[in-house]
Amino acid sequence: MKRNLNTFARIVAAETVKLRSTFAFWLTLFYPIGTVLLVTLFWVSMRNNKSLSTDMFINNLGNVASFFLPFFIVLMISVACNTEHKSAMLKHILALPVPRPVFYLGKFAGIMVFITLALILTLVFAYGSLLLCGLLYTKLGLGATFNHGLLLRIIIRAYIAASAIYTIQYWLGMRLRNLTLPVAIGSALIILPIAILIILGIAGLINENQSFTKIITYNPYSYPYSAAFNMMKSTEITIFSVNTYIFISLSLAALLLGAWDFTRRRVY
Repeated sequence: MKRNLNTFARIVAAETVKLRSTFAFWLTLFYPIGTVLLVTLFWVSMRNNKSLSTDMFINNLGNVASFFLPFFIVLMISVACNTEHKSAMLKHILALPVPRPVFYLGKFAGIMVFITLALILTLVFAYGSLLLCGLLYTKLGLGATFNHGLLLRIIIRAYIAASAIYTIQYWLGMRLRNLTLPVAIGSALIILPIAILIILGIAGLINENQSFTKIITYNPYSYPYSAAFNMMKSTEITIFSVNTYIFISLSLAALLLGAWDFTRRRVY
């Protein structure tokens, strides 16, 4: 057991070092920077609004971050997994005297380090943006009534809501050799619910926002940004809902099935 834990730790460390020199590292920077920059531009454009509240900034950040989060995860994990399919690297790895489940879980944990880093950077850049805006326009700064708890909960909720995407996309990335295919599948699963619901809305089959939001929560790839379609904003953020527990369970099942599938893998 101790030996497997040591091996797991070394795999995680090796994965973080390996990904630092790939596009996955830059994605970890681009996603939080792009998200905060987009929200900041909108925040500055509201500087003449008389009823301005930092809760608006937080809600906008939560909406933008949660909408682009699935795309970031799909690209991040697909790029990280594709490194193993280059130059017959997977053949070399499977030939090593390392338990396959340990390698599978260790690589996944290494990828999750970068995704967690993206979460932290989003919060850091958000505070940095508000501090900078406060220097330019006093009313756009943090202020004494800034809801730090709301900011933390709204970002964490999006990342936890995406739990099923992590393991499903990881499984796809490790199974499919071509980088384009897992990215295409993941992107289609993200966009397809919106496209279907737009068509249903045009056809007049769905005309209530509540129905729209409810339907979009059934897809694990669109669930993280489903809250962005809720017109009734609230400072009461529920991190763990029934759907969240369901998708966490699905995530664990996909991770275990992926590890089992990896142990049976034959690479020629």
